[in-house]
Amino acid sequence: MLTLAPVLFLSLPIFQDPVWDHRSAEHLLNRAGFGANSVQVEHWVVAGQEALVEYLLKSRGTIEPWEMETTIPSRERLKDMGREERQKVIRELRRAGTLEANNYLGAWIGQMVDGKDPLGDRMTLFWQGFFTSSLQNVRRPDLMVRQHEILRSEALGNYGDLLRSMMLNPAMLVYLDNISNRRRSPNENLARELMELFSLGEGNYTEKDVKEAARVLTGHGVERSGEHRFKEKDHDFGRKNILGRRGRLEPSDLADILLEQDACARWVAGRLLVWFEGVEPEHGRVDHYADLLRSSNYEIRPVLGALFMDPEFYRSEVIGARVLSPIDFMVGSCRRLGVEPAPEYIYFTAGILGEKLFYPPNVKGWEGGMTWITTASLMQRGNMIGVMLGLIKVDDLTTDEEVDEMMALADVEGSAEESMMGQDSMEALTDESEKQVKVSRRASDLVRAMRSLRNKAKRRKFTPPATGLRRTLALQEPKSDLEVVQGALRELLAIEPPAETAVGLVEFLKSEREALDLPEDRFLLKGGRDAERILRRLAHLILSLPEAQLG
Repeated sequence: MLTLAPVLFLSLPIFQDPVWDHRSAEHLLNRAGFGANSVQVEHWVVAGQEALVEYLLKSRGTIEPWEMETTIPSRERLKDMGREERQKVIRELRRAGTLEANNYLGAWIGQMVDGKDPLGDRMTLFWQGFFTSSLQNVRRPDLMVRQHEILRSEALGNYGDLLRSMMLNPAMLVYLDNISNRRRSPNENLARELMELFSLGEGNYTEKDVKEAARVLTGHGVERSGEHRFKEKDHDFGRKNILGRRGRLEPSDLADILLEQDACARWVAGRLLVWFEGVEPEHGRVDHYADLLRSSNYEIRPVLGALFMDPEFYRSEVIGARVLSPIDFMVGSCRRLGVEPAPEYIYFTAGILGEKLFYPPNVKGWEGGMTWITTASLMQRGNMIGVMLGLIKVDDLTTDEEVDEMMALADVEGSAEESMMGQDSMEALTDESEKQVKVSRRASDLVRAMRSLRNKAKRRKFTPPATGLRRTLALQEPKSDLEVVQGALRELLAIEPPAETAVGLVEFLKSEREALDLPEDRFLLKGGRDAERILRRLAHLILSLPEAQLG
């Protein structure tokens, strides 16, 4: 399988970038992965642009299925239970399943920090926000994990294959209510989002097309075991008319119809460009990559290979101008600092900062951009880095009383937990339980994340990891406070801060160093643990800057 990517890469049109230097190499590593330190960047500067693109596109093999140990109780067992006992059993199973899903996500985040498959993980995040589902609605952790495994395994594969797969994916069928889509009472949710968000974009289809597509998807639901189920008695086998195509159309036909539309390639190309460049592309640029997507039969690797060799990808308005998501910020900071904290820490802190994996805010996913940054979230980002570096105690972020008070307001366990029982029970939810489901869980989720983080920290699961920053900076052989600061800024930021900021950091370093009577010219070599602690504080200041939120 390792020969696949080079073959695809060599078939791409090569755009000759006149400048391949540290800045452009770092930009590609930031956007196609989660960043790197200066030693890694310089390695790829020397190896060359084509070598780095080929490395990023290389297949990393298959995804090993994650073992989900929790099981769904049989209807017979539940039927003999009283209401309270039944709800208790289902809640316990859901919590156990959620814990397993958290462990799965933690393992995945650990892979991001390790940098084992940078572009594959980057594209998995893209597809997770493209083909969106939420555990809050699906309430089956096993379905979410299985869906995510498909997105990971096919992250650099074929968009058409993913479209076909997600159309009938059990988590998607539950999330968009297709389990209640029947011939006599069609549900249009999946059909609508399939066109608006997953393939064509708004304005490229009619209401009639949505209704007809909903008929195509009737009868497709989920087995109790979590597998896709097709009920013939609920399916509409009649003739349909979708975007000018007539006949007894089925889901495979619907996918073909969508893929044939010019709007489909434009929609996917546009989303990819925004994802990797961080700015809205011009129409001509979208057209170019839409044509490339169609000519490659919707294969993703050739499109990304061309993008990463395109000089326009390295234009000044793109480099260092994208606001980092919480996952991006935390994982990238770990990679630049050379630390490997417990993956659960990154998972929980990203959730606290607004990007809780498996819990997007709505079917459109996370809006991204400047929505990630508020005055409060900027301060919290700095706090989370401080905790990771061992400079701030988790207990200092919020008190037990504050957590308990928020939990009392937000901790609602609606009887809709019974949805764990499978499709038949999900379809039979009472109006009363549906009302309970509508109680917002967002505050509850974030408070639980904070409580879990604090509890784990108390059990020393989040012991601050050793940083590699001192070792990396020492390789640069700095002779002055200014050179140490310049090296740290180069390691930790994608763009330069204002001159006055650098001056302030130099004054800070000088004050800290002189307080311990450490020599300026041999600070890193002679400082030992004291130098490490000072560098941690310096790194904390740098990663709390507004410039640290861009990449």
